[in-house]
Amino acid sequence: MSWSSVSGLTMPPSLLPWSLVLLLLLLAAPVASAEEAVRKPRPPKRSGLKALVPIPGGERLRKDAAQAFQKMHAEASAEGIWLWAVSGHRSRAEQRYLYRLYRKGLGHRAARPGRSNHQRGTAVDVSVGDVSSEAYGWLSAHACRFGFRRTVRSEPWHWEYRPRSTPQPKPGQVCVDRYVPPPLPPASPEVATPSPS
Repeated sequence: MSWSSVSGLTMPPSLLPWSLVLLLLLLAAPVASAEEAVRKPRPPKRSGLKALVPIPGGERLRKDAAQAFQKMHAEASAEGIWLWAVSGHRSRAEQRYLYRLYRKGLGHRAARPGRSNHQRGTAVDVSVGDVSSEAYGWLSAHACRFGFRRTVRSEPWHWEYRPRSTPQPKPGQVCVDRYVPPPLPPASPEVATPSPS
């Protein structure tokens, strides 16, 4: 029986051609899969952020939030109230910058990057002045009907689109802003009592 030697291994001659074929297949397999990977484009990474749509004020929100804001803006405008958005969607870099300013005491309160609903396109800052303004009063009474609610106690301008968890008012009633105490009931008139003197 005669044996051949390939790379120091000895094998019967009948196996030599098959071992070479197997060796070539093993060497060619990674090249073929690498070529396939080059030919097949990878699907784009999904950020989870849906399409952004412009709203009054030049800002952008996620499509569903933008549509709700536009309806709210139209109704407020019909009543003589102008809702002007001063901040909507923010990129991670923008949120990081605002957070750094806040940490240095140079800016308004800002959430850590990745934790802000501005980055999700569902939070909007509306130019309202303070809680005694007409714009704030209108938002406080009507925003919940459009799925918006105020979520930060110290920021009357910050409203978030949360339609699933925002309670709707009862028929004939207005929204309840959980951060503004309800007005006190009118004081009962004092009844004059006669003096004992």
